Amino acid sequence: METGPFTYLVEEGIEVNGKLMESFQMEKGHLIYQPPQKITPIYEILSGAVKIGSYSNQGIEVCYDILKPGDFFGNLQYLDGKFSEFAKTLSAVELRAYDPDFFKQLVTNQPKLSEWFCRELVSRWCQAEDRLYAVRSLDAAGKVKRLIPSFQYKIKDASGKTFNLMDLVTFQDIADLTGLSRQTVSKVIQHLAQHKKKGFGKNCLMDLFINPLDN
Repeated sequence: METGPFTYLVEEGIEVNGKLMESFQMEKGHLIYQPPQKITPIYEILSGAVKIGSYSNQGIEVCYDILKPGDFFGNLQYLDGKFSEFAKTLSAVELRAYDPDFFKQLVTNQPKLSEWFCRELVSRWCQAEDRLYAVRSLDAAGKVKRLIPSFQYKIKDASGKTFNLMDLVTFQDIADLTGLSRQTVSKVIQHLAQHKKKGFGKNCLMDLFINPLDN
């Protein structure tokens, strides 16, 4: 099973009322939730992109990840109230929201969904470990180059428009995810662009890293 609870429910012919599962759309730039909100649905992205993160002591956004269609996010309520996260739309999005208790019941009681959920968790853990490794062991250029491929996707937003996910990622997002400053990220990208001997702007990030240079 690749697509999770909704496919399972459809294949099994299980009807679910709107209080347990519903789909809706949101425009770009809207907060889906933010601290101090602790209780959230479990969201599945059907189209568009979402940024998740938290806030520094100065109230500045810190990016945890940029999510794409097929990704899930929200609070499963296993953290003893320590959940402190925002989720913000980076484009027009369509989301499917699951009641958290209903979602947990599905993924713990149905073997097919349990296997799917374990794969999802392991994949996210692996990604987090890979990024931590890069932060701790690579130089600045290596960190940036290792991160960029995870955003090399073409996706559709809720209006049907197709775009590169990388076009929604800012230098500050890259900085947050690599442990670098925004200025260092900018210098790294400009340095790589100069070696490619071509003009460069932010929207050329995809082109720059499809065939990345050696460190």
